[in-house]
Amino acid sequence: MTKLSIAYAPDDGYINMTVVSMFSAVQNNTDSEIEFIILYSKLTEESISKLNSIKSKFNCNIRYIKIDESEFSEFPMSKWVTVQAWYRIKIPDLCPDLDKVLYLDCDTMVNQPLKDLFKIDLKNNYVAAVKDVWDVDKHLKRLSMISDSYFNSGVMLINCEQWRKDKLYQKIKDYAITNKKIIKFCDQDSLNKVIDNRKINLHQKYNFMDTWWRNYYNQYEADDLRAYEEAKLNPVIVHLTGPKPDIKGCGNSMCEKWWYYTRLTDVYLEETEKFKNSKDNSKKKKIISQIFNIKNEYRNKDKWKVLTILGFKLKFRLEYDEKVFVIFNTAFIGDILLNNTLVQNIKYFYPHSKVVYVVQPQFKDIAKYQIGVDNVITFNKKKGNNIFGFLKFIRNFPYKNIFASFVIYSNDRNLILSRMLRAKHIITEPHNWFTKLMSTKGKYNRKTYTHKRDIATGLIEPLTGKSLMNLPIRYEVPEINTEVIKEVEAINKELISITTTSKFKPKDMPIKDALELINLINNSGKCPIILGAGEVAQNYIQELKNLGCTNFINLVDKTDFIELANILKLSRTLISVDTGTMHMGNALDIPTVAVFYSHGKELWAPQEGLYKSIVLSGKPTAEEIYKTLDKV
Repeated sequence: MTKLSIAYAPDDGYINMTVVSMFSAVQNNTDSEIEFIILYSKLTEESISKLNSIKSKFNCNIRYIKIDESEFSEFPMSKWVTVQAWYRIKIPDLCPDLDKVLYLDCDTMVNQPLKDLFKIDLKNNYVAAVKDVWDVDKHLKRLSMISDSYFNSGVMLINCEQWRKDKLYQKIKDYAITNKKIIKFCDQDSLNKVIDNRKINLHQKYNFMDTWWRNYYNQYEADDLRAYEEAKLNPVIVHLTGPKPDIKGCGNSMCEKWWYYTRLTDVYLEETEKFKNSKDNSKKKKIISQIFNIKNEYRNKDKWKVLTILGFKLKFRLEYDEKVFVIFNTAFIGDILLNNTLVQNIKYFYPHSKVVYVVQPQFKDIAKYQIGVDNVITFNKKKGNNIFGFLKFIRNFPYKNIFASFVIYSNDRNLILSRMLRAKHIITEPHNWFTKLMSTKGKYNRKTYTHKRDIATGLIEPLTGKSLMNLPIRYEVPEINTEVIKEVEAINKELISITTTSKFKPKDMPIKDALELINLINNSGKCPIILGAGEVAQNYIQELKNLGCTNFINLVDKTDFIELANILKLSRTLISVDTGTMHMGNALDIPTVAVFYSHGKELWAPQEGLYKSIVLSGKPTAEEIYKTLDKV
């Protein structure tokens, strides 16, 4: 049975909140042995009795540790930080038998089992905690920290052994007393400064602070934003920052859950009475805001600054939120598909934006059915690659206020077109003097990436100043019922689609391996389908036939892109040496064996953890490829 040590530092005013938090921990960890540690200086007998009610009814122990409040008399305090907040820094010294303890603020509740949290190997780090939500950059600068993150001290998994070994209590005490002038958040500032980069950043689900998120106080980067979206679905630990659920006008999305736990405790009646007698301060604030207030509003998808004076409102539009983004990519299938992560990032950071894709005419459907694409405009680079073609394209372009243009592969022609469209921001990869001349200067630096998907998606970083969202590409085509689809649907066998050729001969599947692979698939009762397009693929099919191999379905040059996607959706697995078809399989969520006989794996291979895909490189044999079908 897992042992969980959980510490609180309540005063009488927070006893009921502490009781609810303890109860929630017990209810969601019935298969663990729980010891609660209560750090206190003054608690009434009634408060102690309420805490003991948890022990008497449930399988848990309580360790009471009385603190001499005068020991912290020199520590910095504030109107919202009481002396009890400092008690947490002494837990490791007060509990010499513990290697690890979870400290929780009294206004928390445990919503899921904590075993996985306690299994985290803290190594030589002092704590594992969640990044705080707002003004983080200001805190880091104010405290002159080395770390790039500032954690919220309301939930901390503490490495007691390392804490005691390095005498951290004394270091925190010395820093706090010496630096009172720059400290704003008392214990939290001091913990962050002294611990600095000796910490593990936990997922948002371990300290979910709904209030700050809902009020747009956060300044997180992309991966943390995604973690929040995941956390709010079912957080492990909820931190009820801001107005509490037992006060009218709380507004926290987790209020109902808190009341669920409270109903099952002895403090329920007292809390309901407190709620009835409380005043809704949000109404008072609303009255005050009608006298004088300055705030941002989003109306009709636009951002406005609203100034209220004596009930009269003056509105100033700051920016149009429905921005138009243009992606120029006149390359090939795989390149266009991989840009879908850029499309999704645009939609994430600018939810009301329009994403316009510019591609070659033959690849319109590849762009059209990607998630997040609003419109596709074609540019024929064979016919329109002159001044008259440029002018015709600009004249017919339906969007006149372009917020940003992303030019893939630093294409000179597309940079010129972006300039002619008067895009406010033109972003591309640094390539030569021309790209520097044509592109706008990015506000933020972008990271260095290797994979083609990330290189393209990273173009958004100079615009947002935030890391890209690591999202899989997605392609959603309509279901169709053409003759070729009917022919494939009539096959009463599992289908294995194969592309054996690419645009680069060293990447093609050796003909002897294709022969053996086709036979292995047929011998297992499955049906191989050969896909591809162009003269090279046609010659490959003919070579197979010349060698007496005809036991496959030949769809080379027999499908358009929509039909190809529907064929893949009918297939059990895709085997591909061609990166375009490979990425279409990934985008359709088809189990895929990606085979790289030559170079390009680091640039083009399906990225681990995003797709149902296994990558083979070097010189895999037909048997090795066939065996991989069961693994994928």
